[in-house]
Amino acid sequence: MMCFHAFLDYAWRAKRIFEIPPFPKKEDYEIVEPTITWLPSDRQISILDVIPEEHQPIFWFLKYHLRRPAEACALHKCDYDLINKVFTIRRSISARKLVSSTKTSKEHVIPCHSRMVPLIDFLAQQPGDFMFQNPRARKAGKRYTNESLNTIWKDACKKAGENIDMYSGLKHSSCSQFINEQGMALSDLQTITDHARLDSVNKYAKTEVARKRELMEAGSEKLSGLLRLVK
Repeated sequence: MMCFHAFLDYAWRAKRIFEIPPFPKKEDYEIVEPTITWLPSDRQISILDVIPEEHQPIFWFLKYHLRRPAEACALHKCDYDLINKVFTIRRSISARKLVSSTKTSKEHVIPCHSRMVPLIDFLAQQPGDFMFQNPRARKAGKRYTNESLNTIWKDACKKAGENIDMYSGLKHSSCSQFINEQGMALSDLQTITDHARLDSVNKYAKTEVARKRELMEAGSEKLSGLLRLVK
């Protein structure tokens, strides 16, 4: 909708249309955004731990760097700066094909998490173009696909006794952990994810249970008297 509004604004400035029609408001249609589904860090890690070791690097990358799975699949070794330890996210996968732009058509420069630097440095100096290579892939380049990642993720969830889709279990969970478990401000999360607008991360504020509990319990009276009732 934002893109369409920008398109109409451009058309109006170019005098292709006389005016921009009013846009409907969400409340007029009673549109309710779904609640984010996420896992706390210990349960998320329990899934990652049962993923076969040969496939773990790309999943840990997704956990720590909050990128889309398609961007991780498309990441090339030349997109990593060995000196400064930063990635330039400039590619993605669309309709099962490698494309030279991200979903937003914007390049994202993100630092490599310190815990992953030794592994990424090692992978970046191995043969092949793709940073993360699926040893079981048959196609040239051995890059991962969204389908192969989903299969690996679902198998790991079964072993860990969890039931959550990959996007929610990785990006949504990691973002929600920053807010709920670490008390990070939404503006800081926006910086990490490199979203252009704060609205894009506002959905994670709705899951801020830890902060709500802290505010609710601030200055509350001791319950020692009431606790005697349940003994």
